[in-house]
Amino acid sequence: MTHALRRLALLAAVLGALSSGCRHAPEDRPTEDDDKDGVLNADDACPGTRGPSETRGCPPKDTDGDGVDDSVDKCARSAGPASRDGCPVRDVDEDGVEDSRDACPRVVGVLERQGCPVEDLDRDGLEGEADKCPEEAGPASREGCPEQDADHDGVPDASDACPEEEGFPTLRGCPERDADGDSVMDHRDNCPREPGAPDNQGCSPRQRQLVIIRQDRLELRERIAFESGTATLQARSFPLLDNVARVLLAHPKLSPLLVESHTDNRGDAATNRALSQARAEAVRDYLVGQGVPPNRLDARGHGPDRPVTSNETSQGREANRRVDLLLPPPSGPTPRKPGR
Repeated sequence: MTHALRRLALLAAVLGALSSGCRHAPEDRPTEDDDKDGVLNADDACPGTRGPSETRGCPPKDTDGDGVDDSVDKCARSAGPASRDGCPVRDVDEDGVEDSRDACPRVVGVLERQGCPVEDLDRDGLEGEADKCPEEAGPASREGCPEQDADHDGVPDASDACPEEEGFPTLRGCPERDADGDSVMDHRDNCPREPGAPDNQGCSPRQRQLVIIRQDRLELRERIAFESGTATLQARSFPLLDNVARVLLAHPKLSPLLVESHTDNRGDAATNRALSQARAEAVRDYLVGQGVPPNRLDARGHGPDRPVTSNETSQGREANRRVDLLLPPPSGPTPRKPGR
């Protein structure tokens, strides 16, 4: 039994020696790929561990964890994009413009100015010397300075008929008044210096009023009539136009008045435009003849271009044949009601 065991031990020793003698190092097999990573032993710096060919068969090493292998990472200890070879973007002022491209690397700025700030403290769109009021916002037309509004009623002094009294933009900066005490405010009173009836636009009942002052127009209770196909005013329209003239003379701030004449669509459009212009001028000339200064009146003829209703019916065509007396919109900011 002992003899048999000795024989087995001897056989094992021989086999072990033969086995170790058959082993060879990777460098002894340069054309083989021991770790099966696609890199032959002769070119594999890590033949016992799999790795890509870019790192000579060794597993990637990325110390800063930026996805760029240390072998090609020029800043292996500081994370950065591959586009910068693994080095970080420097942006000391944190304005989104990297220092290498930032003309003002220590001051927060904008990309459009190469990292330099916009010099517009009041944010009115004007910078530096172009803004004469750098701490107050204002339009470019005023070199960055705000419009003056001494009474703070929302109407700039340049357009305010009452610059030292808080008023309404619709009254061109003036407050409501009733000079004659008839309960009809002056800006709606056809006779602001004489007490009258509220249902007669503030005038005496002996003078029937054919004109109503609206915010955007003089509303006429009768039509201005012309001889057919001409710009000749009919005599029956004279009292109406006389009333218009008296209202304008009593309200010098109602200026300018735009006289607009319109026709229906029958006939030649160019001829209608010429006729409407002549009619608008005829109304203007009549008002001038009643004492209204010419610079307070403007005449425009639009022919059939601005109908107020369809021309398909006789009633519609009659409505479109008209003369409008329009008042300019109040200038200045959005209207607001002043405090009382």
